[in-house]
Order: sequence, then C-alpha cells, then structure tokens
Amino acid sequence: MIGLDSRKVGSIVYGLFGTVAIIFGSALLLVPTSLLSEAAQSVHLTHILREQGAAIVFIGLMAFWCLFNYERSRTVHYLLMVFLFLDAGIHWFDYFGGRLPLASPLYNTLPFVVFAAIAAFNRKPETISIGN
Repeated sequence: MIGLDSRKVGSIVYGLFGTVAIIFGSALLLVPTSLLSEAAQSVHLTHILREQGAAIVFIGLMAFWCLFNYERSRTVHYLLMVFLFLDAGIHWFDYFGGRLPLASPLYNTLPFVVFAAIAAFNRKPETISIGN
C-alpha cells in the first residue's frame, strides 16, 4: 500500500485542480469560442465567457494559495467547496431540465466530492480546555 498522508493528497489535488482551472480559464479568456462556437456570433456571449474564464483563473489561483499555505487553507478550502457545490448544482439543474447529458453533472460533481473528502479527512478533533 502506498503511504500517502492527507497533506500529500491535498497538495496533489490543489496542484492539479489549480493547473486545470488556470488552463481552462485562460482558454476561455483568450479564445472563448474554444468552448462554444456560438460565441463568434454574439459579443454578449463572448463577454460572459471571458468573465467566467477570469473567475475560473481566480479559483485556480486560490487552489495554488491552498497548496502553498496548506496549514492555513481550511477557510479557503471550504469556500472553494461552496463554489464547486454551486457549479455542480448548475449542471444538475440543467441535466434535470433536459438540457445536458448525464456525463456533464457527473464530471462537474467530482471536484466537489474530492474536496469534501479532503475536508473530512483533514478534520482535527476539537480540544476543550477547562480552566486556565
């Protein structure tokens, strides 16, 4: 069995997630038609995709912050989980509305599940101090 502690696993996840997010976000910023060819016909859609790209780059940078500030990353980790939960929820909503195939919400839920698992494994028991 490979001996990986939670810090190593968390660092790998933060690094991979941050890299993918920055690459994907940068692609949206630079070439919004790479995701949706319809963006070529709509300045508004192009604008929205570029804004989404900027937000995704920011999310990737926050993952890298967690990587390099692992001991202080708990709050940012939970905020990333909120983002991932909302993103997955959007895809599930569109799936149940008949606008997306099942694969879309499944692979968009995976990052949330991974981040939730990391949070569960990194929980430290609370200490109660009585007296001075």
